[in-house]
Amino acid sequence: MRVLVVGAGAMGCLYGAALHRAGCVVTLVDVNAEHIAAINARGLELERRSGTELLPIPACQPGEVSGTADLVLLFTKTFHTASALSGIQHAIGPETYVLTLQNGLGNAEAIAGFVPRERVMVGVSMLPSDYVGPGRVRSHGDGGTKLYHAFGGDGAMPGKVAALLSEGDLPATTDPAVLEVVWSKAIFNAAMNPLCALTRRTPGFFFAKPVARDTIRTVVEEGVAAARANGVMVNAEPIHALTLVSMTDHANHEASMLQDVKHGRPTEVDAINGAIVRAGEPAGSPCPVTKTLWRPIKLEDAKLLETG
Repeated sequence: MRVLVVGAGAMGCLYGAALHRAGCVVTLVDVNAEHIAAINARGLELERRSGTELLPIPACQPGEVSGTADLVLLFTKTFHTASALSGIQHAIGPETYVLTLQNGLGNAEAIAGFVPRERVMVGVSMLPSDYVGPGRVRSHGDGGTKLYHAFGGDGAMPGKVAALLSEGDLPATTDPAVLEVVWSKAIFNAAMNPLCALTRRTPGFFFAKPVARDTIRTVVEEGVAAARANGVMVNAEPIHALTLVSMTDHANHEASMLQDVKHGRPTEVDAINGAIVRAGEPAGSPCPVTKTLWRPIKLEDAKLLETG
């Protein structure tokens, strides 16, 4: 299988490495020229709990991609989806599938503007991964991946991708109820990411702080209510359990929104907290605490417009 990993940051590299181990022909695609050059010069350095690997995976910028992909694995920020797929459209053929493991809600609908709906797959990853520096990624933690067709279809291709990821030492399964999983991940991120960004702390900081624990629990309950008001039957308890794992097993992991704020980059808060609020309010399920966390992160994003 010829795979393009578009958005070869921490998570993209982690998944590209797994598919490489499974025998796929993987190319990492990114706009970070320094990162690409480092990978091409000495390989992708991936540090895991089991040890450090140096993997000979080619990397390039979007305009340098050649040939047609069997699978595009999309890991860009949600607000870059259209531009990222436009940049590699010459590599998308009539048989190409696109799998999004991006954060937030609404990604599948954006991808459907580039490939037929039956070739859009969605999924979630509960694995932590951090960008250490050009050509270097670290993943210390456990977790899995769930994926399936976004708009219905048989399980052949999702099953094949899940099997390849598992063979490459990233456990993955298919789940026809993937929309519930996507919502659950968005709710988890809505609870954890803004707090990390606002406090400039990793999740372990919240474990012994009752005010943080109460806020996290409330945001989860609001998100579940919003999902159910939209016909997505999400269960709250697994999400609560996952927030606890985040505060303990992944205590030192820098959430993506924290990384963005620290480095002066736009966040995905609109696709996470904002999307939950926008879905919940019209359905009669307001999310006041989720909305309260959304607003200050939006102000962080607004500061970037003033500084250019």
